[in-house]
Amino acid sequence: PQATRVAVVALRNDSPEPWLDRILTDAMRREISARGSLDFVDDPVRADLVIRGRIRPLNVLSKSFSRFVAALEYSLTLQLDLEVVRAKGDIVRLDPRMLSETDVYLASADIEVTRSNRLEVLRRLSDLLASRVADSLELIEQPIPESGAEGDG
Repeated sequence: PQATRVAVVALRNDSPEPWLDRILTDAMRREISARGSLDFVDDPVRADLVIRGRIRPLNVLSKSFSRFVAALEYSLTLQLDLEVVRAKGDIVRLDPRMLSETDVYLASADIEVTRSNRLEVLRRLSDLLASRVADSLELIEQPIPESGAEGDG
């Protein structure tokens, strides 16, 4: 069977990170391209499935503190609102609960180290969410049969 062609249109980036949409799109491109049943295409017109949506504002919280009340680590939550437009025109909204993930990064007196740690967490979360998106795309195209539908009984 031919692989399902998937495109990602520019995600609206409501986060304070101006490049986060590119990191996330690149993560989805890598994950989709790694799947045998999916094929990433650049042109949404040629796609069987088109992903669109937005990156929600990041939720960053101070997690632990030094005795001088300086943050030692931060908790960062990346959340997406995504939907998939099928070639037929129907729209499947992906479950926002599976498109939200939190991780922790260390703070440093050196702002560049803190920024680098934050970027690493954003990349890791983007990879994780991209994997979940690809899993969802495979289920959209090859749904799990209802129990009993395969002659269980």
